Amino acid sequence: TRPPPPPPPPPPSKHRAAAVPANGLWPLAGERRGACRVEGGNTGSFDEVWQIGELACQRKCAASSTCVAIGFVYAGRMTRCELHNALIYSVLPTGQASCRIKPGLSPAGVRVDPLRRRGASLGAPAPPLPLPPPSPRPPPELPPPPPRPPLPPATP
Repeated sequence: TRPPPPPPPPPPSKHRAAAVPANGLWPLAGERRGACRVEGGNTGSFDEVWQIGELACQRKCAASSTCVAIGFVYAGRMTRCELHNALIYSVLPTGQASCRIKPGLSPAGVRVDPLRRRGASLGAPAPPLPLPPPSPRPPPELPPPPPRPPLPPATP
C-alpha cells in the first residue's frame, strides 16, 4: 500500500510582506536628513563610535537594549555614529547628518522644522550618506641631501 499524497500547498496570501529597503537602513526621522534632537531641542544622551559606516552604526543600535535611534554624521573626513538613549522629538535639518529611529518605537510627533506639521510619517529610507573623499597621498620621499664638503683648516 502507498502512503497518501501530501496535501496541496496553501493558496497565495493576499497580504504582501513588508518591503525591505535595498540599502537596509531604517527610514529617516522626519523624512529628511538632519541631526537628532530630544525634547527641548538639544542633542540628548548618546554614545559615540567613530569611523564606522552608517549600516554598522544601525546594527550596533539594533543590538543595544538602551539605543532608541542613531545619528550619523560626517565631520570632515571622519564619520561619527551616535547611539541615542533618549527619545527623539525633532530633527535639525542638515545635509551632513541623518537621524534614524529604531523600528518599533513610535515616530509620531517627530518634527523637522516649524513649517512641517506634527505626526508626519517616516517615509521611505534614504540612501546612506556618501563616503568621505580618500585621504591625499603623502608626497614621495626625497633622496637624502649630498654630503657637505669638508671645512678648510683653521688659520692661526
